[in-house]
Amino acid sequence: MKSVLQTLKEMVIKAIEQSFTDVLIYAEKVPQSGSKNCFGVTIKEVEQKPLLKGRREQWITICVEYQNFLEKRTKMESTEKAEQLYDVLALVGQKENQFFAGKMCHTMTEKGFCFEAIYYVQLHPVMTDSKMQRLEYNDQKLVGYGKI
Repeated sequence: MKSVLQTLKEMVIKAIEQSFTDVLIYAEKVPQSGSKNCFGVTIKEVEQKPLLKGRREQWITICVEYQNFLEKRTKMESTEKAEQLYDVLALVGQKENQFFAGKMCHTMTEKGFCFEAIYYVQLHPVMTDSKMQRLEYNDQKLVGYGKI
């Protein structure tokens, strides 16, 4: 079973792939020297807090770095892509795996930008009841109970 962090990161990458079909996407940091425009998606920070009954909340910060290696008008092209990411990353995923970004911001860099989206997740523990049954050994009933 995938962790929430892995699922969220995959959903962010998939959302970027669907909106920016002509750009490479790395699941980690962007390489320093590149020959194509590309995105790098990393989990920057996870803040966790315990709640009642075994629940916990997480604030997950995803960093999407964009590097523009080809365009001559770097700043204008990068600004357009950053503006598009606000719409693309606001809500990612499908059905039961949807994540809403509570806060988003970006900072321009020399060759592109760094975009951060913070997603809130509340985790609930899965409780299973242990069923007990009477123990049997060689068709003989024993006194006592054991877990199934």
